[in-house]
Amino acid sequence: TGGMGAYSPSGLINFNLEKKIIDKIIRPTLKAIKDLGENYKGFLYAGLMIAADGTPKVIEYNCRFGDPETQPMMLRLQSDLVELIEAANRVELDKTTIEFDSRAAVGVVLAAAGYPGDYPKGDVISGLKVTYPDGQKIFHAGTKQVGDDVVTAGGRVLCATALGHTVTQAQQAAYALVNEVSWQGVEFRTDIGYRAIEREQIK
Repeated sequence: TGGMGAYSPSGLINFNLEKKIIDKIIRPTLKAIKDLGENYKGFLYAGLMIAADGTPKVIEYNCRFGDPETQPMMLRLQSDLVELIEAANRVELDKTTIEFDSRAAVGVVLAAAGYPGDYPKGDVISGLKVTYPDGQKIFHAGTKQVGDDVVTAGGRVLCATALGHTVTQAQQAAYALVNEVSWQGVEFRTDIGYRAIEREQIK
């Protein structure tokens, strides 16, 4: 399947690993783009896997936000995204700062029955709200409006996302949101963030 959930920040990242990722992956990639004569401005999403020995490996690059990795990050983002994009277009991103909420965020994808294989479309979604309390948000992905109803229109339909002072609290809040929403055959994983929660319990 495509990603079925995510959490932020990653407990795996420390200063040394971040430096290794920047020095061995990000900077060489940016240099290669420049060497090709490309004046690229935009998003560059690097999907990475950290090997058992701590070596970062590239799975993929996308010239867009990662999904569903971005939803927890967007919930934590305190800076104005439009201002950041405009600064990038002006080549002034180095003059800006990006602020994030210090709390953790967990996002849980709600998928259509049968995804990633064949899945139905057009099922009416119930339980959605117009607004949510601070620290909670449901991101739409595979949905569309039909009259007064919001219906399923893709495989990964929604991402229920919530903040918490720990990943454990964020996970509990995200699954509380998941349980408010339903449609025929909705599917989701019940273990998003479990490795981070295990690390919290060890501490």
